[in-house]
Amino acid sequence: MDSQVLIQTFDGNYVRFKPAQLGKLNEFETVRPLPRTQGQGHFTTLNLGPGLDMGLSLCRFDTDYSARISWPSAMVFFGFGLSGRTLTWSNCRSTPVVMDPGQAYVHYFKDPVLVRKTIGGENLKALVIRACPSLLSGMLNLDTKEETRDLDSLKQALENKFLFASHAMTFQMTTILFQIFNCPHQGIVRKIYLESKAMELIACKLEQVIREGLLSPPVYRLAPGEKNRILMARDLLITRLQFPPSLQDLARQVGMSHPRLNRGFRRVFGCTVFEYLRRERLNYARMLMEENRLNLTQVAFEAGFCSSSHFAAAFSRQFGVRPSDYCGFIGKASGCDRYSCV
Repeated sequence: MDSQVLIQTFDGNYVRFKPAQLGKLNEFETVRPLPRTQGQGHFTTLNLGPGLDMGLSLCRFDTDYSARISWPSAMVFFGFGLSGRTLTWSNCRSTPVVMDPGQAYVHYFKDPVLVRKTIGGENLKALVIRACPSLLSGMLNLDTKEETRDLDSLKQALENKFLFASHAMTFQMTTILFQIFNCPHQGIVRKIYLESKAMELIACKLEQVIREGLLSPPVYRLAPGEKNRILMARDLLITRLQFPPSLQDLARQVGMSHPRLNRGFRRVFGCTVFEYLRRERLNYARMLMEENRLNLTQVAFEAGFCSSSHFAAAFSRQFGVRPSDYCGFIGKASGCDRYSCV
């Protein structure tokens, strides 16, 4: 499943990576360092088996960065974002797929060519698993009597070559991602380990899709110019997480009615304005917790929650783990026990 990667230059043209820029760590792992003129860090591609590979992003671009990527055939993508933001365009969606921190999506592109934009000035830490449709179809053809309707819908989506679902990452997904980025193994054992973790992530994401239902292509269409207003509203929310405007005020500031703004958010982000605000607050809170500078009460306030108990309940619902337990996990991973007495 070798891909072709073209990077966009300052004049808007796309050029191939030069061979000298590629680092072959072993027979299944290739590293693509960032050009020094664009930032620091690298992309890693791992060929894990027939019809399955994984891409790891650990980098920071000085400015926005665009690349055109193509594969020999259409693939099913499973994306998981820990930090940074990317936007991906393909021929099968009128709007880009946005991968924010704490989000996990599955997307089946009919066209094996896509353009991905990475936002500059942010640390990008993300993982994408690419699987052949036949690999997933083989898994789903098992003799399963439970959840038949949902499994049939998933199979039909693969047959129709359209599948998109985006949800907040679970604590289990975050744990698996931590294990992948901190893999202790080398050589063939590393390949076996990472292949097993990739399959775990696929299972977790498919479970989300089956449990919460597939997100079918919405019938609501945006009027010309509405998407820009919705993105403006999104930016206003992000910059005012502590004290956001009311829905009516937000709609008025971007020149829309609040019901239409809510419908537009569902169309672009798959959730209402309030749900998006809560998700961003929780992602911001999780980032603060990982920075290990504030106690949980301070984190709750900085993220815009009225009380630590309200924050704890929302965090538990979103990520499936209490904030104190999550901090304990982060503390053990980093060798720090700052939160043990909070």
